[in-house]
Amino acid sequence: MNRQLLLGSFIAAGLIGLMGAPAASADEAGFLNELRANGFPGLTVGDAQMPDGVVIANGWMACNRLHLGEKPEQTLAQLNPNDVDKGRTLLNAAQHNLCPDTL
Repeated sequence: MNRQLLLGSFIAAGLIGLMGAPAASADEAGFLNELRANGFPGLTVGDAQMPDGVVIANGWMACNRLHLGEKPEQTLAQLNPNDVDKGRTLLNAAQHNLCPDTL
């Protein structure tokens, strides 16, 4: 598997992360709105644009990793260098909207 942790493996693993992730204060719409406001280009696999549900799943997976004790810098360090800015945008939006307890 390549090093696109947030952008590649989150797609598959993110779906698993949805099972226990949502909290009463989570704001998935706010998460997507923050991503759009910050020019997030979306997630793609090959030439296919992933739907919002996959992007949300990736946000929950980022939260799960943080809840398990991983630091944001550790998550970002695992990305392909070309994807770090995209990963940082997704991670920040996830922390602000899905898991503010990790800030």
